[in-house]
Amino acid sequence: MAGAGARALGLRVHPAAAAAALAVSFTTHYAADRRVPGKGLLEKIANKTGKGNFYRLASHGMNGAFQLDSAWHHGWETVAALIATTKSTTR
Repeated sequence: MAGAGARALGLRVHPAAAAAALAVSFTTHYAADRRVPGKGLLEKIANKTGKGNFYRLASHGMNGAFQLDSAWHHGWETVAALIATTKSTTR
């Protein structure tokens, strides 16, 4: 999708920048999506920041782990997009 978006906007993404962005995306997805109870990165971060109860929330239509996972991924995908476009040029 990122490639299609860049093409639609008339951007040429430098291959090294794209590779760096993919590396950031892969690494952060891998780190966050290893959800072993009591050992997962997001659970540890939630506990250390005082948000452990929110992470464990699973009632009233809410799922704290899902919300934190979503926020984590959106944040890092924004960083990856910025990295990918650092050396982009227009056609």
